[in-house]
Amino acid sequence: MTDPILQTKSVTKVFGGLTAVKDVSFEVRAGEIFGIAGPNGSGKSTLFNIITSIPFTATSGEIYFKGERIDRRPPYRIAQSGLCRTFQKDAEFPDLSARETLLVSAVYNGRLRGGEAAARAGRVLERVEFSAARSDLPSRDLSIYEKKQLMIASALACDPAVLMLDEPASGLTKPEIGKLDDLLVSLNRSGITIVLIEHVLSLLLSVSQRLMVLNYGEILAAGAPADVVKDPAVVEAYLGARA
Repeated sequence: MTDPILQTKSVTKVFGGLTAVKDVSFEVRAGEIFGIAGPNGSGKSTLFNIITSIPFTATSGEIYFKGERIDRRPPYRIAQSGLCRTFQKDAEFPDLSARETLLVSAVYNGRLRGGEAAARAGRVLERVEFSAARSDLPSRDLSIYEKKQLMIASALACDPAVLMLDEPASGLTKPEIGKLDDLLVSLNRSGITIVLIEHVLSLLLSVSQRLMVLNYGEILAAGAPADVVKDPAVVEAYLGARA
C-alpha cells in the first residue's frame, strides 16, 4: 500500500475550555473520495480549518501532505502545494464575474500570469460545466448551484492534488445534488483526491469509498460507508438513543 497523501496524527484543537477536535488521526489515500460525516457541532469544519490553517492551526498534533509536515505552514503555501478547499458559506466576490474570480485564484494560488491564467480559468469553467453564457455576470446574480460550481472551480484553478469540500450540497435541490454527484465522480476519475464533508448522506454514501464519522470532536467510527452507517453508535449520534 502506498503512503497516504494526507494524514493527521493526534490532531487536537482547544478554544479556551472547549475541545472542538480531540486526538483525531486519519489517513486519506491518493485517488479516493474520503467522506466525513457527523452531527452539527461535531468538529468537521474545525478539522478542515486546522488542516488548511484557515483561520487557525491545531493546538497540538501533526498534519502531513505528500509526506511533508504542513501544520505550521501559512495557508497560501498549503494551497500552492496542492491542498485546496471550499467553505460552507459562499465565498465568491460579488462584484466579480465567475471568469474574473477564477483569474484571481489562478494568479494568487495557481501562480500563473496573463494568458496562462486566463486559459486555466476557461478550462476550469468548462470542467465544472459552468454556463458560458453566464460566466461574465456578477457573481451576486448567480444561482445557488452556480455559486457552488464557482467555489469548486476556484479551488480547481489552483490545480489541486487534494480537493477538500465542506458541505457543497447545502441548499441544493435533488436534481442539482445529482449533478454534483456526477461532477465529484468525474473529478475523482480525472485523478483528484477528494475529502468531502456532507450532511446529505445520500450523496456521501454514493461517492465515498471510505467514511469517517465525528461526534463531539472525536472519531466515532470509520471504514466502509455501508458498515459505518449501520454502526449503533453512529445511529445513536444522529437519531438519539431511542432509535
